[in-house]
Amino acid sequence: MRIGIPVWMLLVAVVAGLALATVLYFRNKKQHYGKALNIVLFVLRSLIGFGVVILLFNPYMRQHVSVLEQPTVILAHDNSASLVLSKDSTFFKEDYPTQLEAFREALNKDFQVDEYLFGQEVRDFDQLDYSDQLTDLSSVLQNIDRRYYKRNVGAVLLFSDGVYNRGFEPSLLTDRFVFPVHAVVLGDTLSYPDLLIKDVHYNKRVSLGSTFPVRVSVGAVDCSGQKAKLTLTEDGRVIASQDFEVSSNRFSKEVDFMLEADERGVRQIEIEISGLPDETQKLNNKKRIFVEVKDQSYKVLCLADAPHPDLGALKSVLNDDCEMDFVFGSDLIPVLSEYQLLILHQTPSRHTDLEALYQQLENNKKLPVLFVVGKATDVEALVKLQRAIEIRRGATNNMLDAKAAFNTLFGTFTVSDKLRENVGKFPPLATPHLDVNVVAAHDDLLLQEVLGKKSGLPLMTFVKADRKMAFLFGTNLWRWRLFNYYRDHNSEVFDELFSKTLKYLLLNADDGSAVFCKEEYYSNEPVVMTAELRNPSNELIVEYDLSIQIVNKKTGETYDYVFSKREHDYELNAGILPEGVYTYRAAVEMVGKKITMNGSFSVVSLGIEAQQLTADVARMRALSAATNGRCYTVDQLPQLLEDLRNDVRITSVEHHETRFEDLIHSKWILFVLIGLAAIEWVLRKMFGTY
Repeated sequence: MRIGIPVWMLLVAVVAGLALATVLYFRNKKQHYGKALNIVLFVLRSLIGFGVVILLFNPYMRQHVSVLEQPTVILAHDNSASLVLSKDSTFFKEDYPTQLEAFREALNKDFQVDEYLFGQEVRDFDQLDYSDQLTDLSSVLQNIDRRYYKRNVGAVLLFSDGVYNRGFEPSLLTDRFVFPVHAVVLGDTLSYPDLLIKDVHYNKRVSLGSTFPVRVSVGAVDCSGQKAKLTLTEDGRVIASQDFEVSSNRFSKEVDFMLEADERGVRQIEIEISGLPDETQKLNNKKRIFVEVKDQSYKVLCLADAPHPDLGALKSVLNDDCEMDFVFGSDLIPVLSEYQLLILHQTPSRHTDLEALYQQLENNKKLPVLFVVGKATDVEALVKLQRAIEIRRGATNNMLDAKAAFNTLFGTFTVSDKLRENVGKFPPLATPHLDVNVVAAHDDLLLQEVLGKKSGLPLMTFVKADRKMAFLFGTNLWRWRLFNYYRDHNSEVFDELFSKTLKYLLLNADDGSAVFCKEEYYSNEPVVMTAELRNPSNELIVEYDLSIQIVNKKTGETYDYVFSKREHDYELNAGILPEGVYTYRAAVEMVGKKITMNGSFSVVSLGIEAQQLTADVARMRALSAATNGRCYTVDQLPQLLEDLRNDVRITSVEHHETRFEDLIHSKWILFVLIGLAAIEWVLRKMFGTY
């Protein structure tokens, strides 16, 4: 143990203690103690003074300690629905839970065990009910790797059928593991002849009179030489079909259909693959899709200096109601009156016909514009196009790496806590060095953070002047979407940021009220929606009751709700709705005016777990082999338990640590000082001084 304090502090404390004792016992002529007692009292007071002064300097105590960490065994169990869709479903519903419970009890007697369930997400082991409609094996392995980094993990027991339909190949993560993964194979390990529909790609909303594609991905297992037929029906009527021959035992094929959107409304299309007379697994032979045919849609024009990956990232957040056209460089600018939103990506630039663009904007003064300012942007020309922001080139032409810092005062529309917390973690944008002065009413969503310091300059701001405008001072936002997907395996934060931005710009300029919901919900998740109401001053309010009617467009069934009020907006949890396409109409009476907000969304059947019902034994064996583990079946659980008991790798680990503790927090020092003061007081009391 060592006390961390400079030598000069020790000298100051010693001198202070001696000085205090000297004044009290050698310089004070009124004291009449014997020589021996005087020396004892002098020493006591010196020690007390020394201790108090030392504590005032707040020294720390450094200790080298040894900590014995017990090993942890991690049990991660698959809770996905695929386990009870195979031929062994009765066993996994009735007999297996009893076997698993017995195994868990025995395991907990011998080891320190942490237990988890996984499927759509990783959570603590509560109840095994096979309710998850997705399986993400990579997520559970990443979760364990993150939670138990540098921890003493004896083994990981992975109970699964090895089939995943979300995330990425789990074997890519095994090089991170320094502990063994023992795989327990669940599900049906026998392979049966099977035809299946893997996936369907289609536009959920199409324009009336258009032709729209439907691409069906089909597969076959152990069906080589068989003939199959893919059929699309609507209201019991066959609208398209195609015959094909299965050429191998591991067969995959994409079949394309072109359908006519000749009638407005919702079309329910049944897709079925057939061909095996005695097929045992028929849950994956059918799929149902809903296509809404609309007679109107938004048109968005993007004028860009040159092709850029940012444009693809922005296009990805537009729904099927939006059609996006691109014009590059010096190409002829289309008639802007045909569009509902204009995106200027690094435009105007030296290639732009500035006079033509200026004249078109003057002729369409209500057209909202999103400006993406980058290196190619002609700043002087940009100032001429709008009067809301004064912009001047900075001292250098070099680009800055500017990260996003969320502005907590932003109020143009509400954003989720997830966006607030994560947008600052995104990689920096390439931002021109500019001097920006916003002269019109504006609301900054993101601020620039350069070299870890907030500059106070906007990175993304919204301006409401003659027209709605948004300015993004930076390019390479495609990196945001890529980073979001790499870290979270989805692009929800990026999509929310820009879908809400585009939706705000597309809304009627005279009405900022809006309902926000996802385009698509799974059949096992609740339909959650939020809404905003704005007064004539464009301020968020929650003073009025907001009602909504949701209608199933196919069945006509209606659902009536009232939104719950939050601090600045409204929220509705409509629960789980049946599969289908829904429209909604939200209404509120505000200041003698009725405001309505319309929209639509779809609820789709998940059904992904039924696509592969045979356990992937090879994947489970590969996972265990790559981490020096072993692969077991359910019948071998007693053997697994015995192997764990005999595994010499599962042992306690001694860690040597250096700890630092402020000396002022040590109780024993307080008791020592009090004890010394008490002894001094008693001696002085005995000889008549106190």
